[in-house]
Amino acid sequence: MDRFLKILLVVEDRLEYHLIQRLLSQIHHTDYELTWVDQLGDALHEVLSEEADVILLDYHWRQGNCMHLLNGARAQGCRSPIIVMTDEMEAEVDRSAISHGASDYLIKGRIDSQLLERTLRYAIERKAAEQRLADLAHYDPLTGIPNRILFREKLEYAVNMARRDETSFTLMYLDLDGFKQVNDSFGHDAGDKLLKICAERLSLCLRNSDSVARIGGDEFTLLLENINSATDIAHIAQKVIDILAEPVQLGTHQVRVGCSIGIAVFPEGGSDVDSLQKHADLAMYEAKVKRGSHYHFFTEALNLEARRQLLLESELRIALKGDQFVLHYQPRIDLKSGQLLGLEALLRWQHPERGLIYPDEFMDVAESSGLIVPIGYWVVRTAGQALLQLRDVLTEPSLKVSEGLMMAINLSVRQFNDDKLVERIATLAKEIGFDPAYIEFELTETALMENLDRIELCMRALAHLGCSFSLDDFGTGYSSFMHLQRLPISALKVDRGFVADICRRQEDAKLVASMVTLAHSLNKTIIAEGVETPEQLQMLQQFGCDQVQGYHYCRPSTLETITAQYFDRPGVVGPSEVLSCQRA
Repeated sequence: MDRFLKILLVVEDRLEYHLIQRLLSQIHHTDYELTWVDQLGDALHEVLSEEADVILLDYHWRQGNCMHLLNGARAQGCRSPIIVMTDEMEAEVDRSAISHGASDYLIKGRIDSQLLERTLRYAIERKAAEQRLADLAHYDPLTGIPNRILFREKLEYAVNMARRDETSFTLMYLDLDGFKQVNDSFGHDAGDKLLKICAERLSLCLRNSDSVARIGGDEFTLLLENINSATDIAHIAQKVIDILAEPVQLGTHQVRVGCSIGIAVFPEGGSDVDSLQKHADLAMYEAKVKRGSHYHFFTEALNLEARRQLLLESELRIALKGDQFVLHYQPRIDLKSGQLLGLEALLRWQHPERGLIYPDEFMDVAESSGLIVPIGYWVVRTAGQALLQLRDVLTEPSLKVSEGLMMAINLSVRQFNDDKLVERIATLAKEIGFDPAYIEFELTETALMENLDRIELCMRALAHLGCSFSLDDFGTGYSSFMHLQRLPISALKVDRGFVADICRRQEDAKLVASMVTLAHSLNKTIIAEGVETPEQLQMLQQFGCDQVQGYHYCRPSTLETITAQYFDRPGVVGPSEVLSCQRA
């Protein structure tokens, strides 16, 4: 073999890795690059990457065998030959591995450099010949994308994996609108060119894990993995409609075509291959009835939900441009001194028709659409301005207000994906004139776990600016001592769900007391949310809780309302009776 080979080695044992490495070094006239994967669960992605010329795969693993990997590689069209290695001659394993897509079979302990070289060469040559035949059988000769046969295999595999893992996927049936007129007016060559361009556009707008196929005439299918949100599915459908609607140059003529898309989501839109295809096809015809490019979900409830969420997203964009968002604030009180230590900024939407809307009703859509990022920066700017305004009026020594009055702001995990997060926070602080040392960002445990390394990097950069951090909803997620010590978190907030029943349930009382002890042992401040009664307050004092916030002191409200009621005069907060703003 006078060539350079990229070899993927999927084995658990380091000794096997070194053995193969040594044998490869003895093969003359061949350079190689060896990539080692020692976790079976991580191997499929590498196998399907199409970067390896050949794959050496150990059959036996501690947790089982490699049949699942072979099935996945075959179902998803792996184009690299796979050579299975086992400990001894096993006829049943041999037949099984080959029937499930392996190209050849090696017995560990009997492999020398010559046998390895010959096996690699034969496997590569055989796979190339098989691939040429498979392409003829499984790929559309006009567009080069999978045909009906391969699409069916991919769909069957997707159903089996979704059943096993209890996950979901989406099937789209797509029919071009106006293709017949193009074919009749400009001829079959023009029609073929249009189909090729449409196939290229569909392939470009999908992820590597998704699949597109031409199942006949001007009909295509899309198979979308790991998309659970109706909004995301609708976005992709609209993206497909938009990209296919772009003009196509056919000779001296410029044409446009639309498309109708039927959508079936597993398992709601069908729990097997046939029902999914049938329902996606029915939904496509429903879309065609509407005339003009449309998509339609087979499940009417999902169809309505997708449209509701898209409408909500559109309204959120208008709200951001039209200054419809407002901040309400809730005081945070020191239990020992009674001082006002800070405020938590809470986002609200003042809808022109529906009135005041709370985050529970729009936050999911804001997150999934990415709008939470510009909304989040608006919150930082507005809360920073409010902090400066409050500091200007709280200058009298008689007021029980901490000199280090803080502003707590909830930070979405989506904002950590913004490469300019730290730069923008620093710029906002400079523009507005607030000291970042008086800003505390609240994060949830769930958010931290999404991308811990990146979030830690951003947190440390923000901490360098002076910002501090608290962990919200403590006790409801998956915190570990390592994360609490590793990250620059200065405070833990006990979720209101634990505080609600501390006076009625001994188990909850013990749990909150333990949280207080844990926080203090880690040198963290502990804050209780949702304090509504004097009895809860008294018990939290007994536990040694540091700070509290809740309706017992003041319900979240505008800055003007809080300064007027909390301090008994307009524009200024007064300490006399903190209960003057109790929950009505």
